Amino acid sequence: MLNPSNPIGVMDSGIGGLTVVKELQRILPGEDIIYFGDSANCPYGNKTSDQIFELSCHMLRFLGGNGVKCTAIACNTISTMADRLRPCFDYQIISIVEEAAQYVIREKLRSVGLIATEFTVASGKYAELIHKGNPDCHVIGKGSPLLAALVDRGDFNQHDINLEITTQVDNILSREKVENLILGCTHYPIVEENFRQCYPGMNLINPALEQANAVKAYLTGQNALNPQKKGTFTICTSGDPQVYVNVGKRLGLFEASELKVVHI
Repeated sequence: MLNPSNPIGVMDSGIGGLTVVKELQRILPGEDIIYFGDSANCPYGNKTSDQIFELSCHMLRFLGGNGVKCTAIACNTISTMADRLRPCFDYQIISIVEEAAQYVIREKLRSVGLIATEFTVASGKYAELIHKGNPDCHVIGKGSPLLAALVDRGDFNQHDINLEITTQVDNILSREKVENLILGCTHYPIVEENFRQCYPGMNLINPALEQANAVKAYLTGQNALNPQKKGTFTICTSGDPQVYVNVGKRLGLFEASELKVVHI
């Protein structure tokens, strides 16, 4: 039986998973959250699957050692190998890719664009999961080699970010005039306004919201929701903690009660 007072784990290759924390704090304000962002090794999307697996296991072991009752893999790249990771750990692991795919299926979308890391797009995991429930949906993906790293720097250079967005999304639109776009890396909703400026008519799908709802549904089903009014928020990172503080303010997060530098 899960202990309701134990924390929720959230993990990402960097700061992107703070977008999941934002949604969790909004719908589950009483939950304690421990976050791990591996900024020292970001971006993951340019690494091999074995490198990503090894780094992910280090983070999941760290979170398990801190007694998490479940972990949201907020990184789309890591989530593509959730099935490989789950047998290695004895607590619930919730994949952001699986939850975003369920949104596309639920909404019966006929076509959807996907901008994500090169690894996520090349894995074909989004298309595989979407086609299980909606085989006729066209999934048009384009990997960005730069956007996650540009956002993870925390300086939000508008010119560079907008140029990378338009380069990759225009590639998608040249193949099919999609009206729905999955922001397939949790770094991307941090610059959601940039996407809206560049493509004001596009329906942007934020997987962070879908994942937060899945965490709530899981904990509700396990009678493991924390009854306290406001939870704590701990940030652990292998990189610069100040970047997390700055992005947390940008996203309107509860202030972190603890900042830790952890090398994995």
